[in-house]
Amino acid sequence: MAENTLGINQGGTNATTKGGAISNLFNETVTIANCANTSSEVTVLSATVPANTWGDGEQFMLFGAFLHKQNSGVSRNFTMKIKVGGTSYTAVSASAVANSANEGKSTRNFIFTRVGTEVWGAFGTSGVGFMGGTIIPASTGIGTNQFGSSANIWTGLNFAATIAIEITIQWSAADANVYFNPQVGRAVKL
Repeated sequence: MAENTLGINQGGTNATTKGGAISNLFNETVTIANCANTSSEVTVLSATVPANTWGDGEQFMLFGAFLHKQNSGVSRNFTMKIKVGGTSYTAVSASAVANSANEGKSTRNFIFTRVGTEVWGAFGTSGVGFMGGTIIPASTGIGTNQFGSSANIWTGLNFAATIAIEITIQWSAADANVYFNPQVGRAVKL
């Protein structure tokens, strides 16, 4: 192996230089998609951890900034799921969201830590404006600002295989004035 080339076991996934390896270690590709005018479950954020690269004690963080509105004229239910390696955890379960013409803005941080053969997840949210308390798990409100958190542990994962991490959103009914759309997404592995 060349002097400036790091193997995959050193974090150098597809890297030919030390700088490239550092970039690959810390920045992962994230895919974003809008959940608008649909009652289908939509993956709004997703990323993968390559096979054999998630070491014990390492963290994988997924971040998103979202615009959201529920202006259908009636109440709609909102569900958010977090999936690791295909196993789903429901962070917000069919929470009723009242009708409003106001648009909400929220950031969501999902932190996943490998602990032996498990992945421990902690999820934090802060939101401003409409729908703060109804779309944030275990929320606390301060004025129009909302803060919340949730957690889960995933077991039985195969770290020798690629592990997909997905955040999904589902509304109870489709409407042109109902959406939960990511504006940016980022994934980082530490």
